[in-house]
Order: sequence, then C-alpha cells, then structure tokens
Amino acid sequence: MKESGKKSQSVLFRTTLSLAIGTILVFVVLVLVFYRQTTVSLISENKEKIETQANSLALAYDSLVSDPSVSDTAIQAFVNSFARTEECSVWFVRNDGRIEYSTSVPDFVRGDILKADDYVFLTNDRALDLFMNKGHAMTSDVTNGIFANSRSVSVSVAVATSQDDLNIVLFNTLNVENEVFWRLSNALLLPILISFSMALLFFSLMARSLIRPLRALSDAATSVTKGDLSVRIDVPELRKESTLKYMLTDEITNMVSTVNSMIERLERQESDRKVFISSIAHDLRTPLTSIKGFLSAISDGTIPPESYPKYMDIIQTQVARIQELINSMTEASSLSQVDPAKMEEFDINEMIRDTVQNVENLLSDKNISVNVDLGKNKGESMMVFGESQLLYRVFYNLFTNAIKFTPRDGIIGIATKYDEDEKKVYVSVEDSGSGIPEDKRDRVFESFYKVDPSRTESGFGLGLYICREIITAHGEKIWAEKSEELGGAKFIYTLNDNIPEEQNLKENP
Repeated sequence: MKESGKKSQSVLFRTTLSLAIGTILVFVVLVLVFYRQTTVSLISENKEKIETQANSLALAYDSLVSDPSVSDTAIQAFVNSFARTEECSVWFVRNDGRIEYSTSVPDFVRGDILKADDYVFLTNDRALDLFMNKGHAMTSDVTNGIFANSRSVSVSVAVATSQDDLNIVLFNTLNVENEVFWRLSNALLLPILISFSMALLFFSLMARSLIRPLRALSDAATSVTKGDLSVRIDVPELRKESTLKYMLTDEITNMVSTVNSMIERLERQESDRKVFISSIAHDLRTPLTSIKGFLSAISDGTIPPESYPKYMDIIQTQVARIQELINSMTEASSLSQVDPAKMEEFDINEMIRDTVQNVENLLSDKNISVNVDLGKNKGESMMVFGESQLLYRVFYNLFTNAIKFTPRDGIIGIATKYDEDEKKVYVSVEDSGSGIPEDKRDRVFESFYKVDPSRTESGFGLGLYICREIITAHGEKIWAEKSEELGGAKFIYTLNDNIPEEQNLKENP
C-alpha cells in the first residue's frame, strides 16, 4: 500500500507539474500576443503624435517668422522649449540636407551626419527618406533603453515650412519594451498572477480527484494479482471522498464498474474452474473406478469366464463415456471460427424434421409429444445460410437437451419464424420442464456450467457452450428465456436468411 501511495503521489506530482507547465505556456503566449499588439499600437500612437507635433510646430514657426518683432533668438528659445516639453529633437533642414539648426542630436542618427566645409548635412539616404514622405512619420529599429540590447524604435517626420526649401524634422525614440512592460504590469500582471494561482489550485484539486480512482484501481489490481478476488471498488465511497465530485465522470465510473465486473467474472471463473475440476475428476473417477474394479475381478478370477461378456459390455460403456467427454472438450475448443468454404444455403425446416425423426426413440421412451410450427421464407422452405453440419449440431444439442429435461408425458415446442424487417430467421426450442432460474440463464452458455451440478445425467456442461460458439462464429445471437406457453426453458437463436453479397460475388463473378 505504501508503494501504491508513492506511485499515486508521483502521478499527482507529474500531473500537477504538467498542468502548471501548460498554464505557464499559455501565460507566455498571452504575454507575447499582448506584446505584439501593444507594440503595434504604441508605434501607431507615436507616429500620430509626432506628426501632430511637427505640424503644430510648423504653424507656430511660420507665425513667428512672419512677425518682424520676433527675433531669431526668441524663435530658437521657443523651439528649444517645444523640444523639451514634447521630449523630442527638432531640426531645421534644407532640401539639400543641410542642417540649419538642431536642439539635440539623437545617437541613432549620428552616423547619418556629414560635415562639409562649414556646414553639417544629413546623408542623402536619410534626407531622401524624410523628404519623400513629408508629413508622414517613419520608424526604424535602434539599440537603446535601460535593458542591454533592448529593442527601441525611432520615429521621425519632416514637414515643410513657409520658406521654400526649409523643413522641420522631429525625431523621437520610443523604448518599446519598457513601455510594454509598464502597460503589462499595470493592466495584466496582477490579474494574470491571480488567475495563474487559482488555476494551479484548481488543477491540483482536479488532479487529486482524478488520481483517487486510479489509486483505487491500482490497489484493486494489486490485490487481484496476489490472488484476492473478493476486492471491489466502492464508487459511492469514491464520490464521497472526491474533492471535486463532478470530476468523477461517467467514463471514470464506467471504467471502475468495468473493473469490478471483470474481477467478479474472474472470481466466478475461478469458482467455476474449481467446480469444473471437481466435476471432471468425478466424471473420470466413476468410470475409471468401475473399469479398474471389473478388470481386477477378471484378473484374480472373482468374475468367472462365462460372465466376461456381461462385464466387458459394462467396461465398454464406461470407456465410451470417457471418450464422449474427451470429444466434447476437443470440439468445444475448435469452434471459434467457421470454414467459409463450407458455408451454404439450406432448408432449416428439412433439417429439423430429419432430426426429430432420428431421435424418435428418445421421445417414445418418455412419451414426449412435439409441437412443430415451421415458417417459410422461400416457397415452402425456410432457407438459411451457414455451415449446415455445425448448425445441425446446434439444433441437435438444444433438442436433445429439451428431451433430457422434459418430464415423462411432457411437451416440446419447435418453431421457425422469418422476420421480414431484420431479414433474420428465428429458431426456438422450448419444453415443459422445470426451466432455468432467471439469474442463471446467461451462465448456462458458459463452458462446464451446470444449473444443478448434482445431476450427473445432465452431461458435462459443454452442450450449450458449443451452441453459443457456433452461433457466435456465424455472427448471430442465442439466448435463453422462460417459455410462456409450456412453462419450461426456451432457447432462441437467429440465422442469416441469404448469402452475403461479398460471398455471392465470389461464387458468381
């Protein structure tokens, strides 16, 4: 039990760990999606913002320049104040790329500046990009920010002024990772952490509820392997102990019920095996004891020579009984399949009539009358498809079984009926005997099972088992019920009424 507990704890740990890893992966995916969407949104917002700033500055600059009372120094002071307030760099650039004035030089554009004579120029590529997209912000990746090698984005825009060849250029740097992290921590981090903790708690409870029936199954299996077939798993008790009762789904309870049924069947089979061994030992011991006794008596002269024929007949009868037992066991082990080459269409009614005639002496010995009600499906016949010799054995076993358990002056009923909807032939054999208890009707088809083991004349318990194997091999069904008309047992089985299409194609290509 300790080992089982350790295993279940290990399973619980692995299950919880797997669920935790799954939750973390979902969390990471959500963060990546949020990061991507927020990045796009941030860049779009900053592009709109810097375009608005540039246009506002251009209007203000044009207004100041057109006023003679405003000096160049005042204009520069205004531009510097604007740059500090809006946290951006402001440049005045001619169409040829010459920089007339700048409030500051961002690191990411230092490589785009060239000095020629007494002037400073933007490189042709940078100037061309800016002036070809006047009024529209542009972005590019740069290395900047508080994190080493963190991803930042530069936003720049150029707008024209009232002066023909003078442009105002605004530069701004957006640290995407810092901004996204700030938004994430404010908007999602706390809810995600709370959800993650609650999910882990829920998954842990769920795992425990799922592990409990598995632990019960493991314990039951261990007990069975040790030979204890009395163990059963209590489903109501599992529900009572489960933290999340609804987690015990129909699939789990069905699995537990199936295991209980399997153990119950194993227990029953073990009991039947013991009864079978005892029965076989008895069935063999009785004739062998008789044979041994008679042979010893013949050997030591107790039986005189003139009595030899009488006792030899008895010995032969006992040997025949042993041979019958061996033949029945051999036949029972070889009926799981039918031979397709021996499958044929034949009249089941004709076979029934012949069988009744062949055992007429058995009927006469007990003065049993037979009521026959034979239906038709093709002309005057009831045609079925199957291996006729095996199906003869089925009817013969059922009919002789009915004779065996029908009292003197009793009645046996035989009927065939055709079901047009199902395309099946139903064959039934019923008697006026004592019948079969309801709780034993399914078990009578098990090998070596006897309703009343004390009745030695009831045979070896293989006849009905052989019937079931033959009918099942034909893909049909057989069952037992109470005869409403005669009061005894009634056996019914189905047969196919025609040749399957694939078989017909093989015979008539």
